[in-house]
Amino acid sequence: MALPQIDVARAKAFVMAHGSAVDVTRLEGILGRDQPDRSVVRTLEERQNPDGGFPVDAPGASSVVATCTLIQWLRDIPPLAGAPMAGRAVSFVRRSQQVDGSWIDPGTTGAAAQAYMTARAVYTLLVAEPDHPDPIARGARWLRGALEDGTDQADTETLILAAAIWSRPPGGGPGDALADAAYASLRDRALSPRELALWLTTFVDLGLAARHLGLAVGLLDRLAGLQQPDGGWPAEDGGRVDATLGALRAFRGFGLIGPAF
Repeated sequence: MALPQIDVARAKAFVMAHGSAVDVTRLEGILGRDQPDRSVVRTLEERQNPDGGFPVDAPGASSVVATCTLIQWLRDIPPLAGAPMAGRAVSFVRRSQQVDGSWIDPGTTGAAAQAYMTARAVYTLLVAEPDHPDPIARGARWLRGALEDGTDQADTETLILAAAIWSRPPGGGPGDALADAAYASLRDRALSPRELALWLTTFVDLGLAARHLGLAVGLLDRLAGLQQPDGGWPAEDGGRVDATLGALRAFRGFGLIGPAF
């Protein structure tokens, strides 16, 4: 089986040319550098609020989604994944769970937004704090109730995260049949580079079942085919640097590219 290839040098050059200092530090971490720029570390530390969360725009109130995003960024920079900054952020996410098991930022409304935030939070805890299963289990149950009658209509990123959660239930039990239904729905969708990379990253983070190997290779092939001549990947929202970093993360996670720093 031929494995897909990408132009790492061009992707690296694209991020270096268009990314922020934080983006470049994430790039370096993804590609193997283990000593991040101290000025970038200080920038991230200063952005964190006293409650452990991160705002969408600093200064500002902590946001669950923004905090989950920053936790992923810290995981891109290996020394920071286990730093106190990351631990405080994970604790903020755990404490922010609602009584019904869901997550939602103050002032945010709508069932779709609540489902997305809950999926992001549960997935973040499943990866970062699997030894504390109670909030994960409660969130997974809430997601089931919110999505089980409408997986075909669910937002794609929400469904990718929910499927990953359902396929890795707390306690190591068997995978949920609802995860298979979600994967079946996702297979038929036209996925963006960001969505392809996210789906692949869930396999890297949580493990790839043998029966999903062909699916993963197909997703990698689709993602590789979307790389642009300038080295980056397209993004409908203009976030091409982040889409490119996500693609590199996925390919590095599958061992298809080696360290470059």
